[in-house]
Amino acid sequence: MDPLHETVKEIRWNVLEGFSKVARLSRDTAASILEHPLARPILPILPPAINNLIQSEPARSVVDEYDAGRVYLAKWAFQMERTSENADDDITENWKRRLSESEFKPWEEETEVGAFEFLEDETKLPPLRATRSDPLNAEKWFSFFDVEGRLKVEKIEVQEAVFRGGIENDIRIEVWKFFLGIYSWDSSQIERDNLYESKAQQYWSFKREWFDSVEVQNTDEFKEQKIRIEKDVIRTDRSMEFFAIEDMPHPDPLSSASSTLTNKNLELMKDILMTYNFYNKDLGYVQGMSDLLAPAFVVMRDEVSTFWAFAGFMDRMKYNFYRDQTGMRHQLLTLDHLIQFMDPPLYKHLQKTDSLNLFFCFRWILIWFKREFKFEEVLHLWEVLWSNYFCTQFHLFVALAILNKHRRVIIENLRQFDEILKYINDLSMTILVDETLLRAETLFHQFKRMVEAIDRKRGITLQDSNDSNQNHDGLRRRKGKEVVDTNSSNDNESSTTSTTSSTSTDKLPIISDLLRELLNPKDNFFD
Repeated sequence: MDPLHETVKEIRWNVLEGFSKVARLSRDTAASILEHPLARPILPILPPAINNLIQSEPARSVVDEYDAGRVYLAKWAFQMERTSENADDDITENWKRRLSESEFKPWEEETEVGAFEFLEDETKLPPLRATRSDPLNAEKWFSFFDVEGRLKVEKIEVQEAVFRGGIENDIRIEVWKFFLGIYSWDSSQIERDNLYESKAQQYWSFKREWFDSVEVQNTDEFKEQKIRIEKDVIRTDRSMEFFAIEDMPHPDPLSSASSTLTNKNLELMKDILMTYNFYNKDLGYVQGMSDLLAPAFVVMRDEVSTFWAFAGFMDRMKYNFYRDQTGMRHQLLTLDHLIQFMDPPLYKHLQKTDSLNLFFCFRWILIWFKREFKFEEVLHLWEVLWSNYFCTQFHLFVALAILNKHRRVIIENLRQFDEILKYINDLSMTILVDETLLRAETLFHQFKRMVEAIDRKRGITLQDSNDSNQNHDGLRRRKGKEVVDTNSSNDNESSTTSTTSSTSTDKLPIISDLLRELLNPKDNFFD
């Protein structure tokens, strides 16, 4: 790879890393990142839309007031479309019906490839079904356990119940403890009680490492982390009553907080994050983690349970916070492949508008849509994702579902990177969670069916080309490529037939290893 390409690649991910450190993306933020001296040499070869982010100070001062005509028209077009399709029905109920109907396809117009263009017997397949149900309630939850408090049904039954409807608030604490790894699924009630006591002792031990040590608190590293944590915490979910009321004197007179009063829950959240910094010393605290902790604290209420719930959540989310960005790169690249596979016209439009960096999806993935939905809806969405009912990367289908909902507006109205970025950012708090989950499930089913159809088509073609003497054991897969024949022959006739079969399968979409991982029930893509 030539040095220039390497430089561009490195700057691209440095920009992404910068975006990961802010809660809200803006053109002003992008400008501040790209103004770094290391970025200057490559500015001339960056896409024009990104170069346009580097404006003079007077120009940037009016960024917040700027609303491009195309963005305004795109929003208007989407609202008109939504009003039209839901004129007679409540929007949620309408989409529950539409997404459950056999004739529904996420693409509302013809695409260049078509979802099942290559599947000749599509009409013989059962209809795709996506359903939502009522939340898991206490009666149903307790029916899953025997008299000793041990799970008596298959775990998949619990996973499906939570995936389909989420969890009612009165049992959310207990159910989350299972999904976040505080409790083992095969434990009894007595074992769980003993486990909680053990985990409480472990937590206080980790906390004492810094809380009772003046020597540790005087180190530069501790002071830097303390400042970083406090700056994040004091602006996390402050509109919620749980974190809003400042009713106690601030325990630290040197705090950077502007008020001499503080909220007790904010102070406990600082303690939990600092303790996590000592619990996971390899990762420590990284900006953005407070967004993941706050909902767990609101649900759990007590310090010990909140810490272990957060630690369990971070076992899954830690890849998002690696300083080398490997986790985010992997997921954004997988989403890139998924969009290209499922919706080539949208992919080509993003390519044409220099938007394949998927900056506008970065915040979605980093903190799992925390800033895109209302607080209660975030709780619902997270527990659905924790269920792992279909796969461990279902959040990428949620991202795809949001883009799919707005694809027509994006393709027809938005022509530049910054327009798409602004339009997507402005969707925050306007996205309907149940509609999105129904759409995401339908897209998953279509994705799985397409993969199976392509594999079947390739398998049949290769089998025929070898006079039915070649079985699937004679096939191997190359990373990101189509199936190829491992039993090569020097025979001219076989060679000619192989070339013909290869040509016939070249038109089929490529199923990369990243896409195949989406069908893997185990979260092993970083192992």
